[in-house]
Formats: sequence, C-alpha cells, structure tokens
Amino acid sequence: MQYRTIPHSTLPDVAYSEHIVVRRPSEFDIPDLTYLFLEMQSHYGRPVSDRIAYAAATLACQPLVNAFAPRVLIAVADETFAGSLVMNVTFPAFELTRSLFIRDLYVRQSARRCGVARTLMKAAARLAIDEGFSALEWTTDSANTAARKMYEACGAKQLGRTYYRLFDDDLIDAAE
Repeated sequence: MQYRTIPHSTLPDVAYSEHIVVRRPSEFDIPDLTYLFLEMQSHYGRPVSDRIAYAAATLACQPLVNAFAPRVLIAVADETFAGSLVMNVTFPAFELTRSLFIRDLYVRQSARRCGVARTLMKAAARLAIDEGFSALEWTTDSANTAARKMYEACGAKQLGRTYYRLFDDDLIDAAE
C-alpha cells in the first residue's frame, strides 16, 4: 500500500493511502464525526445521546491549544468518514519524554478490511515523529485477533503488561 505525507507547506496534516485520506478534523467535521462517534459507542455496547456525541466531536475538532491536548485523526474514503483515531499525551514516558497513547481507533463497519486502520496507524506514527513524541502506545482486547494482526503488520511489539481500569461503580468505590 502506497503511503506518503504531503509537505506541511502544501497541505498540512494530511496523509494519503490509495483512496483514503487521513487528516486532523476541523470545525466543519463536527456533524460527520458526531455520527461516527454515535456508531462507535453503539458498536462498543455503550450508546450515548446525540448531545454527548456532539460535545465529544466538538472537543475532538478543536485546534491544539497546548502540548498535552488530545491528538485526533480522521480517515475519509470516497468523501465518507471511514474512521477515527484519538490519542492522549502521556507524561512522563521513557526518559521523561512525552508519548502518545491511542485511546481509541475505530473504523466504520462498512469500511473494515479496506486499509483504513493501517492508514490511520501510519499517520499516527508520522504525527508522533513529527511532533517529537518518544513512543506510540495502546491496548487492545486479547481476543481481537484481527486488530492484533494488523498492529503487528505495522511493526508493533506486544508488551508483557497488565492493563487496569476503574470505571462506573468501581471508580466510586475506589474513591470512598
């Protein structure tokens, strides 16, 4: 699959892979990203209201305001939103540097197995390099063999770590 980055002076923050364009979202993308977020949350079995998805899309489409602002990429294929990738900045990372943690990579059901996720991953790696981050990290469900295979094809190495999370009632219990 051919991948190239367009120079910043020509067209900022855009990458192409065949018919897939990956770029940062803008305020004009809020309606389409809202719909994608609604689909994503339903896919994960945690649906949200239109209002919540719109607020999240609005946040995702804001310009970077500081070094710790989330980084968001969207994939567009044939003028249709095909997927998104949301990354948070983590600090401290290796040798007190900043790294990017992929919080979510989602590809619309109709666009799966078409290279969208791989193109988003390549664009995320390029963004990490261009912005001086030391690493790109993420987790995935151990049973998600398709995602794991794609990540390994991108050159990722699986680490021997255990992932923890507190949410919902467990978070409330831990705070008491």
